[in-house]
Amino acid sequence: MQSPIERLQQELDSQNIDVAFVLKPHDVFYLSSYASVCSGVLMTSEQEPVFCTLWLDAPEAREKCALSRVGTYVFPEQSLVGRMIKMVRKQGGLEPKRIGIEKDFMVARQYEMLTSEFPQAELVHITPVIDGLRAIKTPQELEHIKAAAAMADQAMEAALAAVAPGVSELEVAAEAEYVMRKAGSLRTAFSTFVASGERTLLAHPIASPKIMQPGEAVVIDLGAVVAGYSSDLCRTTFVGEPTPEQRDRLRLVFKAQESAAAAIKPGALAKEVYAAAREVFASQGLERLLPSDLGYGVGLRQSEFHPVIERHSGTELKENMVIALMQTTAYDRSVGGLRVEDTYWVSPEGAVRLTKHRQDLY
Repeated sequence: MQSPIERLQQELDSQNIDVAFVLKPHDVFYLSSYASVCSGVLMTSEQEPVFCTLWLDAPEAREKCALSRVGTYVFPEQSLVGRMIKMVRKQGGLEPKRIGIEKDFMVARQYEMLTSEFPQAELVHITPVIDGLRAIKTPQELEHIKAAAAMADQAMEAALAAVAPGVSELEVAAEAEYVMRKAGSLRTAFSTFVASGERTLLAHPIASPKIMQPGEAVVIDLGAVVAGYSSDLCRTTFVGEPTPEQRDRLRLVFKAQESAAAAIKPGALAKEVYAAAREVFASQGLERLLPSDLGYGVGLRQSEFHPVIERHSGTELKENMVIALMQTTAYDRSVGGLRVEDTYWVSPEGAVRLTKHRQDLY
């Protein structure tokens, strides 16, 4: 099986890209199995790729990095991109015509350095290429995600048990994060979401000091990390007994998730998965409350940008992708933004749910 570096080099060659500056930490990790702070990967068509890092981090990089060449720079006398440019210049007169960069990550100062040094070169956005490669998981990557999913299941049990009147959202998050860390999670996959009451309508409700009140809905969204790979799990509970309307809405969300998951298989289009969930909401006249996206890829991030389960997306799902459904929901001020989310593997036979947590309320 080809390594990530080999696969990316093939893609760069097919686009006649002479040099690539890879700086996004998740992409750096994907290519080299290691990413120190302020590090990058320099790829050229002429020589072996170079992992570039601060000189103090070089000993660990040489031990853990999958790339054989490690270059260093001294800050603040030198910068990461400045050092990488010098490496390009040392390669015997290489004058790149097309340079690959991550336009969604590179800062203006770095961009200006490249345009100043290589004024005749075309700067090509390569993030979509890397996202496409990262979307297809190897057996080892799948095992890491499965392990992270199991840790998320344990953390969710602890979080749900902590929900009670007078308890803060931060306390619930703390219980979940403690369990994940004890189980071996390297970190949280993202800042743990705990939202109660009106905060359930927020898109990214990071746990706050808010005290939970009787009758409020509580949304908990969390993920663990194993060997760099993430999981994503979300559940909704209530402080006390839910109203019949809240219970019915939550069951509708769960039904929509099941319908969307049933549509997942190799060769299916993202818009078909979205449509399956939307049809369930439409049966109750609630489709107008849905946003245009319901799920994202899962891997080194809990929300990756390939594939995205969008209403009009023609992206084809492929075997060994991993997807989180449903990251968004029907946002309704009368009942709140009640959510259910799980991590699914696109197996040859269809969707396999990797997060196993079940809640009686559903």
